[in-house]
Amino acid sequence: MSQPWQQQPSGGYGQQPPPPGPPPGGYGQPAGGYGQPGGYGQPQQPQPQPGYGYPQQPPGAMPPPQPQQPFGAPGGGYPAPVPPPPMGQQGNLLAAIGAAAVAAIVGAIAYAFIYRQTLDETTGEVTQITYVAILLGILVGLGPAFLAKGNWTAYIIGAALAFLSICLGEAWGTTMVVSWGADQMGVELDGNWFMLLFKYPGDTWDAWKDGAEAINYIFLFAAPAAALAICQGVLRRSQQR
Repeated sequence: MSQPWQQQPSGGYGQQPPPPGPPPGGYGQPAGGYGQPGGYGQPQQPQPQPGYGYPQQPPGAMPPPQPQQPFGAPGGGYPAPVPPPPMGQQGNLLAAIGAAAVAAIVGAIAYAFIYRQTLDETTGEVTQITYVAILLGILVGLGPAFLAKGNWTAYIIGAALAFLSICLGEAWGTTMVVSWGADQMGVELDGNWFMLLFKYPGDTWDAWKDGAEAINYIFLFAAPAAALAICQGVLRRSQQR
C-alpha cells in the first residue's frame, strides 16, 4: 500500500507516458544535423514549377513568336485589300463591250430602215413604233448581260451604247427620208443616206428636230433602259439557280 508521501511514477497517477520527441534534425528532415546531407546549410536543388498546362521557359529564353494576324482577321487589323479581278473577268469585260458595240452598229442601221419604212409618203410623217426601241436596247444589252454578269461597268457601257445606237438610228432614218424627198424633187444630194450624216451632221440634227415629237425623246431613253433591264434580269436568274 503506497503512501501519499511516496513519489509517483513520472506523468502522475493515471497519465500516459509522454510521446517521443522529434528525431534529430527537425520535423520532415532526415537524421543529421547542421552540415549533414539533407540538413541545414546544404544547397537545395530548385524544383521545376510547370505553368498551367504549358512548360516553363528557361530563364533568359525568348518567347516563341506569335502567328501574325492577317489583314481583316477577326479581332482587329485593317480590312483585307480587295484582290484584283482575275484576267478571265477582264477578258469577259472586253468581250462584252465588243459585242455591245457590234450590236449597237447593226441595230442602228436596222432601226434606220424600219424608221424609213414607217414613213407615210402621202403626208411625209413617220410612225414611231415603241417596241422597236425596246428591242434595240435588249439587243445591245445581251453582250454585257451574258458575258459580264454582275459587272456594272459593262452594264453602264452597254446602256450608253444603246443610247448611241438609237440616236444613230434616228439620224440615219432622217437622212433616208431626206434622200427620198430629194429623189422625189429631182435634187441630187452630195452622197448617200449613210454619208449625209457625217457630211452634214448639223443639217441632219435640224431636220430630225423639226419633225420630232415627245415620243421621239422618250425613245432615246427607252433603249438604254431596256439594256439595263435585260442585264438585271439575266443576273437575277443566274443567282436563283
